[in-house]
Amino acid sequence: MSATCPVSAPVPSPSSGLAARPRSLTFSGAVALGVRLTGAGGLFLSYIVLARTLGAKGFGEYALAITWLQALVVPAKLGLDNTSLRFVSEYATRGQTGRLKQFVRESGQACFLASSILVCGLILFTTTCWNLLEVGLARSLIIAALMIPLLARRQIREAGLRAVGRVIESQISTAIWPLLLCLLALIVESTKLIELTPPLATLLHLISFAVVYQPVTGFQRRVPMLRNERVGDFSGSSLDAVATASGRDRAIWFSVATAFLLAESLIAVKSRACVALAGILLNGESVGLYAAMERIADVSVLGSQSLGLVIAPQFATLFSAGRFPEMRRLMRYGQILILACTLPVALGVALFSDIVFRLLGESYRGGENLLLMLLASVCIASLSGPGAYVLQMTGRERTMLRITAIAAGTNLVLALLLMPYWGILGLGMAQMGTSLTWTTGVWFGLRNHPIWSDLKSAETGGPL
Repeated sequence: MSATCPVSAPVPSPSSGLAARPRSLTFSGAVALGVRLTGAGGLFLSYIVLARTLGAKGFGEYALAITWLQALVVPAKLGLDNTSLRFVSEYATRGQTGRLKQFVRESGQACFLASSILVCGLILFTTTCWNLLEVGLARSLIIAALMIPLLARRQIREAGLRAVGRVIESQISTAIWPLLLCLLALIVESTKLIELTPPLATLLHLISFAVVYQPVTGFQRRVPMLRNERVGDFSGSSLDAVATASGRDRAIWFSVATAFLLAESLIAVKSRACVALAGILLNGESVGLYAAMERIADVSVLGSQSLGLVIAPQFATLFSAGRFPEMRRLMRYGQILILACTLPVALGVALFSDIVFRLLGESYRGGENLLLMLLASVCIASLSGPGAYVLQMTGRERTMLRITAIAAGTNLVLALLLMPYWGILGLGMAQMGTSLTWTTGVWFGLRNHPIWSDLKSAETGGPL
């Protein structure tokens, strides 16, 4: 978004105009994309090594454990990562250091408590159902449980860094841990000292996460306003005003975080439920095949995700500053960039899919049509542009929650209806239908938003 604003001055003066914004947005997005591409390269290579070594069944067990990890990280974060993007940006813009520090401190405490409960819950569930699960899957789930607090707290801290303009620092871990996972997988596979199994692959994942956790914590401590410490300064407010604001702020944080938590939970259902459904209703080979194709298709969203890292907090910044016309222009420019980043990559993956299958192994060749469906799904979803960020960062999180609920429901219904007849291809069809529902919902959600209405009314700074 050009929106990248320095920490010392989160929102430039209105007189500065937007002349430099497109170049700044492109540069910031390009830097974030470059970092993510580095990590994506390592992750892609690690998936190649793991998929070839573990086979479809073993890779399916590993993918199921990681899918459950990703699903449980959502409630562990309590919606506080997206809430950080909104409120850290807002408080930094307004110079409300006290409120910002209080939010950082209390969000960290809440995440630690929620993560601890979920770790114990997953371990208890796995041990209780041990005899009903594959041994490799059960052991992988135990190891995955230990990653929940590491990933949840890291993502919240990275969101805070993005909110104050530290985009590169917030993405260093994204580049390092996949490269480390790839290196560890290659060492294990090449030395042959120990057999690479699903639990060992999950353990390598854990080691990679543990290594990158400390640098992210260090980056956060280098930003004074993000340090987890008690501060009584609420921008010059009296102590009584501080106490009143604290209770009021907590209520607002809780309300917004709850909406984000529900929305992100539904997004997890919308985007990752197919792996879980395949694990329940299909065989292990089908799970591994679907998981591999899904991860290859995810390469197409690297550009849009990278731009989102820059765009999302800037919508919150511009919104809190009342600069509505700039939000509208940023929305349009972001939409063009997202399409430009997503469509060519998806087309390239489709055209050169034969090379991908040679790397993965011929046993994955049966997923070619599924891959094309998943790439089409990504392209459909990209048509919504940064609309979801607009809704999330400008007080319309409940609208986004309704849209996500409808999309998640669509995914489950279509998957259950189509999978008995079409197998994993039915899951691909379900994803396409879900993306269409999502894109349509976002566009309808934007119709009544001031940023999407008449520009003249937005310039008046009317109530949002």
